Amino acid sequence: MREFAPDLAAESPGIGLYAETGLHDALKRRYASAPGARLEVRIAGKVVDVALPDELVEVQTRNLGSIADKILHLACLMPVRIVYPVVVEKIIIRRNPSDGEILSTRRYTGRKDFYSVFDELVRAPLIVASPNVRLDIVLVRTREERVRDGSGSWRKRGDRVLSRELDEVINTRSLDTRDDWLALIPPDLLQPWDSGTLGSALNIDAQRARKILYTFRRAGLLELGSRIGRLKMYCIPGTVMR
Repeated sequence: MREFAPDLAAESPGIGLYAETGLHDALKRRYASAPGARLEVRIAGKVVDVALPDELVEVQTRNLGSIADKILHLACLMPVRIVYPVVVEKIIIRRNPSDGEILSTRRYTGRKDFYSVFDELVRAPLIVASPNVRLDIVLVRTREERVRDGSGSWRKRGDRVLSRELDEVINTRSLDTRDDWLALIPPDLLQPWDSGTLGSALNIDAQRARKILYTFRRAGLLELGSRIGRLKMYCIPGTVMR
């Protein structure tokens, strides 16, 4: 991954850059380290995170469906790269609300992986294998500082999040072409597929496997075959079943 580009300034200040902190901004500046990069550029009526000479880069930490139309619009002009981080590890630092002293530091490993992106893509299937659209799935470790002052959510036991920063990029997978996307399915897994067999092959739950199959079907990468009982079976279009 590239180094930071700390000295770049936004060309459209007030729209995005100065309201951002943490993970989003760190990833954006990494991609902006390439020669000729520009930040927060207005192109065809849309503000883009990073404009490079040969592509546009949009970092989205959640809700891919909200930018799908924007991405497809920009992709008519030039290649677009979507950067989507998946937090697989987290360092949580808790501070005393009175003096800021560190009370504890703990590391958590989540259950997310590359396939977690389909929790979002199920609401944005048309960007999958779309011409001129590439998706970078970036596995990251974040450093999160919290203060236990009772104002946070019950899920965080009342902790309020002070900051959420990028600690390390662990791995990145780029998906561009139809073959790139279909390579997410094990090549030795016999067609047709249902969510149960795909989930077992990928070591993920059937619900997420179902999202993969649904997304691929909406994107035109798979088609719905005949049912086996109540199971929906999927295959690559034009495949001859044996």
